[in-house]
Amino acid sequence: MFDRNKRDQHDAMDNRAFGLGVLLGAALGAGAALLMAPASGTDTRRQLRKSARRLYAHSGDTLTTLWDEADDSARRLSRRGLKQGRKVVSRVRERARDVAPW
Repeated sequence: MFDRNKRDQHDAMDNRAFGLGVLLGAALGAGAALLMAPASGTDTRRQLRKSARRLYAHSGDTLTTLWDEADDSARRLSRRGLKQGRKVVSRVRERARDVAPW
């Protein structure tokens, strides 16, 4: 069985190796993307900016829709919870009257 220090050192080495692999993979992927790009750098950046703007505009609409739906759901659940709570209080009061009819 490993003692704690050896296990911690082994975990730290695994984490470093994983991080190095991620960085190396990202660098190789970026290099391959640049070499295989179908357009010049200027055109590619222009297309990326245009796509980013479109995505940003669309995500704002989507986020607003999701927010509104979440708000509606929260209100419905709140109303349902209040209704159920009132039913429970009513039942408890009825039982309390049955047990101690003063």
